[in-house]
Amino acid sequence: MRTLEGSSLQVDGAGAVQEATGGWSETPEMIFVFYSSQHDGDAVARALAERFPGVPTVGCSTAGEHLGAQHSRDSLVISGLCDTGVDWVVESVEGLDDFDDARGEALAELLFERHGTDADNIDPDEYVALLFVDGLCRVEERVSAALAAGLAGVALAGGSAGDDLAFKRTTVVHNGTAAADRATVVLAKSRGTKFRVVKHQHFTTEAAMLAVTRADPDDRKVYELDGYPAAEAYARALGLETDKLDGTALFSHPVMFCCDGEKYVRSVQAVNDDGSLTFFCAIEEGMVLQLGSHHEMKEALESDLNILAESEPVDFLLGFNCVLRALEATERETWDELGAVVGSVSRSSIGFDTYGEQLNGLHINQTLVAVAFTSDRSAA
Repeated sequence: MRTLEGSSLQVDGAGAVQEATGGWSETPEMIFVFYSSQHDGDAVARALAERFPGVPTVGCSTAGEHLGAQHSRDSLVISGLCDTGVDWVVESVEGLDDFDDARGEALAELLFERHGTDADNIDPDEYVALLFVDGLCRVEERVSAALAAGLAGVALAGGSAGDDLAFKRTTVVHNGTAAADRATVVLAKSRGTKFRVVKHQHFTTEAAMLAVTRADPDDRKVYELDGYPAAEAYARALGLETDKLDGTALFSHPVMFCCDGEKYVRSVQAVNDDGSLTFFCAIEEGMVLQLGSHHEMKEALESDLNILAESEPVDFLLGFNCVLRALEATERETWDELGAVVGSVSRSSIGFDTYGEQLNGLHINQTLVAVAFTSDRSAA
């Protein structure tokens, strides 16, 4: 597997694509592109479709961009994959408000059909699914769960598009266009390339627990924890006054819940004037949450990613990194250290800072979900 890479700080979409891909000497099989909210996503998608007609291209707007060991903002980054040992199929759907189990199953059926098979006749280990979804649709939980159900055990990894924390409009790329209210799905089938999905977070749980006693899941808002105003109860559990619930406190001590023995983060997006808390993921009444305890980012990342490398680095790593992890890395000035870890386990990588990550039907926060692609060395 070979990877072509490029980046640009030009704001003009066509100009950024030209600068990022101008030195590419061959046409790739698959393209991943991520761009800031300063870019016109349609112009980016259109320019790539014109330069590489017929090449499947996916990506989205972001809250930060990753290419190799480097993290950037206000940029465009592109990876083109060549000689991948993978068959790629891409489909998208729009109008996500009414995305239900039936639409998820139909989308999965279409993806399998384009591979010439169906859910009853596959080996799930031969496939991996990638999801890129509007980060402001507030239905990622439903989309990922319905899609995962239709994928019949195929691993699903993805991320919610961002817009540099403006929270106004995010866009997702497919077929030469970039649109809001869209989900784009890639179903990759191996022809010898090995897929591996990794979930990384640098949190564990503390003993303190909080029960959600009043919430509006559709708005991702919690009004009461343990019967008290949510912000008050959360601050008390942290040993803080409510007015000290600033950004550092929020991303250093998220709450967590347990599902099938795995711990998942639920991150607070905002502390509201009425004492409620708005989350980046849906929270339901009756959920029991634990406070998160913080590990050092570099050591935790090394521990989780080193299992990928085995005898040598993977060929390509696609990362969906929560924007709250990005904010923490910026505040703590650890990007160089984190980039070195990624560079040590992968020959090439690309990714973006998300408004939430998807993993096997769950929508989660403050997590890095990564998909590693490793070519069959014996076929080389």
